[in-house]
Amino acid sequence: MKVSGVRCRVAAALMLGGGLLAFASGMVPSLKFIPEKVDFGVIKEEDGKVMQIVKAVNVTPDSTFIISARTSCGCSDVDYTQDMIAPGDTTEVVVTYDPRNRPGKFLKIARFFTGEERISNSIKLSGTVVPSRKNLDRSYPDKAGDLRLSTLMINAGEVSRGEARPLFVGIYNDSDHPMALTAESDGAALEAALMPDTIEAYGIATLTLMLKGRLLPQNKEEMIYKASLLDTATGDTVVAIPVGCLITQ
Repeated sequence: MKVSGVRCRVAAALMLGGGLLAFASGMVPSLKFIPEKVDFGVIKEEDGKVMQIVKAVNVTPDSTFIISARTSCGCSDVDYTQDMIAPGDTTEVVVTYDPRNRPGKFLKIARFFTGEERISNSIKLSGTVVPSRKNLDRSYPDKAGDLRLSTLMINAGEVSRGEARPLFVGIYNDSDHPMALTAESDGAALEAALMPDTIEAYGIATLTLMLKGRLLPQNKEEMIYKASLLDTATGDTVVAIPVGCLITQ
């Protein structure tokens, strides 16, 4: 147990396994955060961790204190004191987010538990991470306009007529505006879906392909299909990805 007045740095990864008692059902939060949400905005991975100081006001008629805290992932962290907070008084907490290897939009939650009752008080953390050029080149090496992709061609290898083969392509929107896209394929044996179908600025998506062996042609030993991403508004092709396979019995 930390003594009052000592800064407590809480690593989220160590806290996730415990603290089930923190969710005291029916208890009204004892802290009001100012601001109520932390939006870090667009942050660059190469700039490292970002932090913000948040004021926490005791809105109850009794004195209380922060007994512990945790966050929803190891990418975020919190800093606080265990000083007693009188009714109406304010303390400060620090919330931190580490953008390393986490491209795109994020939404996390930091929870602070007050008093021996461990009343849960939560604040949302959000923002969008622009990856470093190094990580972009490694994870999304291929380019198609404002899109970057993990690959521009798929070799599915041998596919039997009795199997369904899932395939995936990572997509990154390397622009400052959202892109609404539609996924389609040129053959019944290849199913295509994009999730999400609107990629936020500097956001990521996944093109999921399913190669259905039972629908592969009977008279061929190999096939090349095409999976395409289309601009939803205009219907124009943004990028086409060939998907090849060898057909086995």
